[in-house]
Amino acid sequence: MPELLLNKLKQNPKLVAAYSSNLHKSGLLYQLQTIEELERSYQDYQNEHGLQLARLMAGQPDVKAFNCVLLIFVVDFTSAKLLATLKSVNEQYTAFDELIIWCDARCKERVITFLREHARRDFNVITHFNDEHVKPLLAAKACFIVYEGDVLHRHLGYVLATTLQDDTQLAYVDTDTITDDNKRQFPDFKPDWNPDLQLTNGYISSGLYVKSLADLTAKAHFLNLNTVSIWLCEYYLSGVKHEVVHIPQVLLFRPEGDAHFSQAKDQLTVAYKDVADVIPSPLPALYLRWHLRYDPLVSIIIPTRNGLALVKSCIESILDKTTYSNYEILLIDNGSDDPGCINYFKQLSTHSKITVFNYAAEFNYSAINNFAAKHAKGEVLALVNNDIEVIEPDWLLNMVSHVMRDDIGCVGAKLLYSDNRIQHAGVVLGYGGGAGHGHKYFPSDHYGYMNRLVASQNYSAVTAACLLVKTDDFWAVGGLNEEKLAIAFNDVDFCLKVLQLGKRNLYCAEAVLYHHESVSRGHEDTPEKVRRFNAELNYLQTTWCDFIANDPAYNPNLTRRRENFAIKPFR
Repeated sequence: MPELLLNKLKQNPKLVAAYSSNLHKSGLLYQLQTIEELERSYQDYQNEHGLQLARLMAGQPDVKAFNCVLLIFVVDFTSAKLLATLKSVNEQYTAFDELIIWCDARCKERVITFLREHARRDFNVITHFNDEHVKPLLAAKACFIVYEGDVLHRHLGYVLATTLQDDTQLAYVDTDTITDDNKRQFPDFKPDWNPDLQLTNGYISSGLYVKSLADLTAKAHFLNLNTVSIWLCEYYLSGVKHEVVHIPQVLLFRPEGDAHFSQAKDQLTVAYKDVADVIPSPLPALYLRWHLRYDPLVSIIIPTRNGLALVKSCIESILDKTTYSNYEILLIDNGSDDPGCINYFKQLSTHSKITVFNYAAEFNYSAINNFAAKHAKGEVLALVNNDIEVIEPDWLLNMVSHVMRDDIGCVGAKLLYSDNRIQHAGVVLGYGGGAGHGHKYFPSDHYGYMNRLVASQNYSAVTAACLLVKTDDFWAVGGLNEEKLAIAFNDVDFCLKVLQLGKRNLYCAEAVLYHHESVSRGHEDTPEKVRRFNAELNYLQTTWCDFIANDPAYNPNLTRRRENFAIKPFR
């Protein structure tokens, strides 16, 4: 099948769900939800959401009006779509106090005629934001933006009016898809504000609250299906530091067949030109390579004990495949006693890019890496397990281009098992009461939930099996915790400490490597190992309980029982 057609098919949620169902039936995979499971779990969410709203309204004063403009973007006027939106506006429990439609000048008269026949309230219809009739209104009011065809939850206005604070500058809600026969499906349970997911995937494309319309009108000079997405990208790039509030409730239902963010590639290439290049890609998310002012030295730290085949594959794949050339390798030998390994390490020590260090103490992943970091010469540290093998030659270039950004802390990679299933694509706090890997065991060519497997984005943590961080940031948080977290969760703890520096951690979807997980170290299969693991888990749970209770890179409506972004059980 042609690749372009295959990629288009992957963007159809029904086909992806059918694919998942077939995998279930074949017994090959037990992580993906079938379409039946998704429909059932989403109906349970809707039922629970209705009950929650009823309880909320019963305990609060009645709110009949919301001091906010509802701004409807009409890109390609279709009477059926606009009628669906107007009907939901008319049914609002808490009404917006002003209604404005922004449309193309070519369809303005048709829109006005349509509104005279179907609207129960007065609308202002504009073709640009400098319209003299509404300019004073736009300057004084907050607005909530939707597109024609979007259907508003009956209590959208009520939730906004009772949730948003007076100083809230930006906010957004979760969305789903609504069919022509009014069936709600395929919810997008979004993370909290995730700038890099917006830049690569435009995950917020409608349902946006803007406190000051002056901010919007200054940049939104064009009207298309990606106006909201692109404006938010430019908002981030402008350096404005307003908090962006996320309301994790599905309050807007979007029509099927919306434009994909990648279709705005030409506009985004211009918007990003000063900071990043848009690399050609057939995927639905944008492939960004951020500009480097220079190529910093990267110190690649690889701890190992024996494991000749593994470490040889790791190092040779780095040397043979990596396109980024300014790196050194620090191989840390943790007491190898295999003669073959010892001889191989002697050979490596003659290589101009490789230095071999002996670390004779017992295995302590944190201590070994801290030891190596003290000997590293690089401006950037790359923590790499000995069971890593390079797939994508630009892996290091892509990760370095992110880690050198001022606001980025730790950068992790997409890691695959030997059978090409996902091993790591970002760490989610709360899985199993501790932390786990989102999309674990998914096929490597899967786009993931909301395209999150193929879009570089922010996560609270990433695995140190392949992790880059600036050396200054590494030492700013004291390195890895070798006293409390010798083996497990040290990377999660480290990443969360880096977040406290005011940085964001990032999963780089374009850095792809194999990870033959824990082949050399083994599993937690002795009473001593189990006790140590439980102590480390307890440390994580007590130190980072807030993140475990609510990971901002996840969504409270998604399950923590499995690593598959399924909707959590509501009954």
